[in-house]
Amino acid sequence: MTAGIMNIMRRPLEGQSKNVLQAAINVMKERDIKGNITSSLGSLANPGDGMNVTTTINVDSLSSIEALHDSFFASEEWQDEWDQTASMCKSVVTAVLASAAPPEDVPENPKYMVRNIMIATRGKRQELIDFMLEVRKGMDGMKPSILIPLSDAQRVRATRVFGSLEDVSAALINGGSGPEARRNKLIELTDSYFRTISRIHYVNV
Repeated sequence: MTAGIMNIMRRPLEGQSKNVLQAAINVMKERDIKGNITSSLGSLANPGDGMNVTTTINVDSLSSIEALHDSFFASEEWQDEWDQTASMCKSVVTAVLASAAPPEDVPENPKYMVRNIMIATRGKRQELIDFMLEVRKGMDGMKPSILIPLSDAQRVRATRVFGSLEDVSAALINGGSGPEARRNKLIELTDSYFRTISRIHYVNV
């Protein structure tokens, strides 16, 4: 069965960031849902979007996400909580992603998460996935998760976590200085590429 995640991305209204973050954490705690909560430090894609609070729900199979949906739609209390939190947001976006590879060698007590989002050239997504899996094999230290959004035909995401901003900086600088052939291949397989860096506020494994 295919493992995966569900993301809930909320953009808080001005003055509601703390409340949205706490509400997202409360749901995970009260229902003992596995995953994490992050808030964005910045995005190169849409710098004017402001802070995002992202809930990531981790599951061993996509059918577990389906069961979570069933529970949500069967619970008026849960739906009311959802709407109450949504009323404090500019927008709420959800996504389900299948896992092509899980993270490995994750550091203890991670504080930062880097999501690299690649938009594959049309018809090249599977080739891009295969390329990212091959690059992942040769990486030292933590190996990123490789995720495939179900509702987007072109996107591929690679996600890593780090213990400090110094570790983030070192990884990004080293990654940018990789073999020229690898960089050229990535350019060939993608129409665009952007990155988000987030602070991790809550983890339940």
